[in-house]
Amino acid sequence: MKLKQLICLLLAALLLGACGSPAGPTEATEETKPTDAWLDPVVPTDAAESLGKPEPVEDLTVPDQTAAVGGANFALGLLRSAAKPDATTILSPYSALLALGMAANGAGGRTLEEMEYALGAKTDDLNHWLAACRLAEDGKVVSANSLWTRQELEVRKEFRKTIRKQYDAELHEGEFSMEAVNDWVRKNTKGRIEKILEQDDPMSQACLVNALTFDAEWSVAYTPESVYDGAFFTSDGSRQVVPFLHSVEESYFELAGAEGFVRPYAGGRYVFAGLLPAEGTTPEKLLQALDGEALLNALGEPQTEEVHVAIPKLIAATDRMQLKEPLRAMGMELAFTDAADFSRLAEKPLKIDSVQHKVWLQLDEQGTQAAAVTSTLMAPTAAADMEEPKTIALTRPFLFVIFDHETQSIVFLGIVNQIS
Repeated sequence: MKLKQLICLLLAALLLGACGSPAGPTEATEETKPTDAWLDPVVPTDAAESLGKPEPVEDLTVPDQTAAVGGANFALGLLRSAAKPDATTILSPYSALLALGMAANGAGGRTLEEMEYALGAKTDDLNHWLAACRLAEDGKVVSANSLWTRQELEVRKEFRKTIRKQYDAELHEGEFSMEAVNDWVRKNTKGRIEKILEQDDPMSQACLVNALTFDAEWSVAYTPESVYDGAFFTSDGSRQVVPFLHSVEESYFELAGAEGFVRPYAGGRYVFAGLLPAEGTTPEKLLQALDGEALLNALGEPQTEEVHVAIPKLIAATDRMQLKEPLRAMGMELAFTDAADFSRLAEKPLKIDSVQHKVWLQLDEQGTQAAAVTSTLMAPTAAADMEEPKTIALTRPFLFVIFDHETQSIVFLGIVNQIS
């Protein structure tokens, strides 16, 4: 009987969304209890025109559209399976797809069928779309892929060729060690994620790694006057006083009973979308009702409508997440068993041992220098004959998306149940 050797998949993702100084929650007191007045945004009058909608995006090819919708469904399914009650959970579906997409090219038979079902697309379509995504990376999103193997594992030529061509993967054959992989991850996440492997398992024969960073400034910067404290009410009912970022946006949508808004990063290609569940429901219940295609449509074509927005400053570093069970719950089971078929990767029998994911996120007020300098701040005035503008204040648990309009990829997706 042949002993199955192990493959590990490692995903390290870093979100530097408009970086700045840390600001954590403070204990709420009666003195800091917010009133309705704290929700009133300070509006940069010059900025209102420049916010606008993201620049138009060229249509994707039919296979790419199929893969993009599949990728959105994968993102929602992965968060549904991985989210823990009352906790903040943040994932990079794009990072996960890159690592799992590489692995799928080594799979065959039912193992491949299950992986394609979980990933939401046929491998060829997924390869094409992800290759297009990587070619379109513009410096805000930077991803790196790599394959690490033990000296004794001989990788099939076709697999090597595919992941080099489609994923631009670095090949480190015969160089697999905990130290080498962690050094590579540290380098490719700008030092924000120090390590992802905790021990060197001699049974692990191969390691497929994706590291991803997202570093973007807001299209219109926040100013000191538009950042002030408010209360965030956690899923367990407790209250945290944290700084909130206030602005007026021009993109609004409704989806599955939730209200949402879109705030662009510089250039308009990437956007932050916040979804606030209806009163009395939770982000987890909202997540169950969401559909990938509907989500992409809402993000891609929001209504042009003024909405007053408050976003809590957020710094979050997830513990190393093991995605094995969430992926099994999504139908990808054989890949983790002795019945796995990775014969297109190597002749030696292999199975996936673990899929590990780490995310570091920082979201605050920093924006482009020009926008910050040219903005003039004024408080909005009320007009008696005008309808009250909509307000979406993320003061209780919510869902967020970092979305790439050009490739229709969900770069980051998360549930925020508490500010930590």
